[in-house]
Amino acid sequence: MREDQSVINLSWRIGVGSYETDEAFGQLKDLLLNYKDIVDEVAFFETMTHHLYFPLEVFAKRADILKRRIQVLKESDIARVGINVLCTVGHVNEGWDYMPPLPFQAMVGHDGSVSKSCGCPNTDGLRGYIYEKYRLMAQAGPDFIWVDDDIRMQMHGVSWACFCPTCIEIFNKTTGNTLTREEIVAAFDRPEDDSIRKAWVEQNGASLESLMGVIKRAIDDVDPHIRKGLMTIGPGWVTYSGQDLNRWMTALGSTKTRPGGGFYSDDAPMGMVHKAFECSRQLVGLPDTVTDRAYELENFPYSAFSKSVTSLINECTLALSSGMNGIAMNALGAHTPYIAEERRPIMNAVRNSRSYWERITKASQGCKGAGLWPAWSIYTAANREVLPGEKWIETNTGDAYSYVKSELLAELGLPITPEASGDGTILVGRMPEAFSNEELKSMLAGGVYMDAAALNVLNSRGFGELTGVRVARSVDNGVKESMTDDPLNGRYAGHDRWAMIEFWGDAKGLGEILEPTAPGVRMLENMVTYLEKPYGPCMTAYENPLGGRVVVAGYGPWMYLGTAAKRTQLQNVADWISRGSTPVRIDEMAKIVPFVRLSTDRKRGMVLLLNASFDSIVDATIHLRTPSAPVELVRPDRSESITATQESGGWRFSVQDLAPWSTVAVIVGG
Repeated sequence: MREDQSVINLSWRIGVGSYETDEAFGQLKDLLLNYKDIVDEVAFFETMTHHLYFPLEVFAKRADILKRRIQVLKESDIARVGINVLCTVGHVNEGWDYMPPLPFQAMVGHDGSVSKSCGCPNTDGLRGYIYEKYRLMAQAGPDFIWVDDDIRMQMHGVSWACFCPTCIEIFNKTTGNTLTREEIVAAFDRPEDDSIRKAWVEQNGASLESLMGVIKRAIDDVDPHIRKGLMTIGPGWVTYSGQDLNRWMTALGSTKTRPGGGFYSDDAPMGMVHKAFECSRQLVGLPDTVTDRAYELENFPYSAFSKSVTSLINECTLALSSGMNGIAMNALGAHTPYIAEERRPIMNAVRNSRSYWERITKASQGCKGAGLWPAWSIYTAANREVLPGEKWIETNTGDAYSYVKSELLAELGLPITPEASGDGTILVGRMPEAFSNEELKSMLAGGVYMDAAALNVLNSRGFGELTGVRVARSVDNGVKESMTDDPLNGRYAGHDRWAMIEFWGDAKGLGEILEPTAPGVRMLENMVTYLEKPYGPCMTAYENPLGGRVVVAGYGPWMYLGTAAKRTQLQNVADWISRGSTPVRIDEMAKIVPFVRLSTDRKRGMVLLLNASFDSIVDATIHLRTPSAPVELVRPDRSESITATQESGGWRFSVQDLAPWSTVAVIVGG
């Protein structure tokens, strides 16, 4: 990685089929050298399968091949060449019926099921094997070694691991119990046994932390100068594994991270927005030593028609506008040799985009996300409550804790950030359960936008005085919301929104009537029947005794928000709860998603604007709440100066001619 963090690092991940034979490697070498201006780094996969085990002699032979390939590329002036170890504990059950069976303890699920391809990280057998495997990889002479994202304790051919005898013994010793697997799982579902749940999640995190130490020792015993990197996923998916990336990175001695997630086709292109947010969350709280932050560009399983080149370039642009400073390209195929018609369009597009990426990365160097923060925590699985009749382990990926729903607000032009910025907090569902009372009180002393499910959690924790309302009644069909004449609704008093909640399955939590419990609560919306019979308020605003501004939405809070009236209302709400600090506001009814990164004093930074629709945007009026003026508009193919007008709180300017699914960057403060 270059020391200059304003320069992006483009890394290319190469499958076994593209280097194992001399013929395939010759084609690969020609490709890389023809595009050397965009090849800063090459990472060779060590295996072709997600099944963990092959005899070490197989990897010894592959290490010899890798050593030769690495030497050739280094002699060809490729700056950095390393190895991507795909399997450490294994990913999924794959090819187990013809590949070598695991010679050590496999992962065991909570239900007693046994993985066919993935091993338990706590057993001496796996640890000894992994030590030797990484030692062999280090002997190949790489500049770096990546640990792939099978570092987790769920979805390894068994849903939730590991409940093998070794793990049960460790747990009982740590907690002073003598429980069986069945008794531990039963305790998970008892509301009062929160200490058991917390201890189990802690064990999962500690197990992976300890394994990182084994890997570090194996590499360092060969060459301590080999850089180490950890590929990660979550926390949006699940936090059952402990998800303390700081601990894992520190144990590994990692200076490289590759946040990842799923966006494999452009069938649903908004997936690239959600992945950019999710990858940005994986950067929060990392040690300062982790300087190489490479987004996972993954075209798995490498079907050329699944993802267009336009989508590929866009998702990389969003990632570099979300805190990453490099791209780990897994786009050239893992199993087959060079196929020109599949690879050249990707390479050419990356070449054409590099200068644009360099510019936006430089502009946002040292900056942080700004905007509304959908609250999340690595402790969600450990801290979440279990209600009577619930199954803790089966709802660790439950919709009740999915803050991703709130990212729909980004489609309305509201800036969303995965890191708390002081511009306001979004509380979704039962996510408040993940936080301490002190943390929740701090949120409520600022600006908060929440749904009724979050309100119920807060009120049950004794914060009713700070929320100002309670749920009085639930309705599950035949209702709409109607705007009042409150100033936050602007000129849209009397406008209705129909979410048709009865059409979308269980409508629980989608039609909540709110009742004030404190003076001064403002009614923003009333719930009425289709025949105009009033039921009561369903959206409220309240300034509490701490000075916090709290808005509660009880009707379809995360669905069908894309009307002019609702969009304007929510923009006003964001401005109100943030006391005018929301960094971006867009006037026109245009589907522009902003990605905002600003310095602490907000005098410098970058705002990326994505046209997330198939309609061209002729002209958009942007309000930027920063002390410094926007100075330059950077497009993928050119730059333009900006004429901005100073106004209360910031600046106003226009952006013209934004094509469908394209981006433009606004440079702030030079």
